[in-house]
Amino acid sequence: MFDHILVPIDGSPLSALALPVAAELARCHHSTLTVLYVVPPLPVIYGESAYTFDDPEADTRAKAEGQRLLEDARTALGSPNIRLLCVQGGDPRTAQAIADVAEQQQCSLVVMGTHGRSGLDHFFLGSVAEGVMRRVGVPVLLVRAPKTTPSGPEKADGSHHAATVEVSA
Repeated sequence: MFDHILVPIDGSPLSALALPVAAELARCHHSTLTVLYVVPPLPVIYGESAYTFDDPEADTRAKAEGQRLLEDARTALGSPNIRLLCVQGGDPRTAQAIADVAEQQQCSLVVMGTHGRSGLDHFFLGSVAEGVMRRVGVPVLLVRAPKTTPSGPEKADGSHHAATVEVSA
């Protein structure tokens, strides 16, 4: 059913939750798994004219960090048979970069972490996951951090779980 699964990572705990979900789906469906890191842009200062900080090493460091995160993902999954991609992009183009890769790689599913924000938090902070869902023509599986209680993530029956999964078709 899912020939090729794309999982974007950014080094956050949320993308760390999505990675094993994507890997398990790839294993179950005998799918190709591509792990993607989108290199963030250089900081931009807005004013009379926008400009970026002139740091020729910043882009090199950002790409190296992306490669390190991708290799860490390969190690965490314990499989050398995954594709690793590092592309230029970044906010506000992150969602478009992910959608472009999903199309170019002919992915049949995108699995990604999300904060699951709503209301003003969502309005002010936006959502890369929502942007991806609006741009891709394939299902997007969103993995959210569990709601926490003072004693940690907990189900209604008192047992603990690792993540909440939402599916968009």
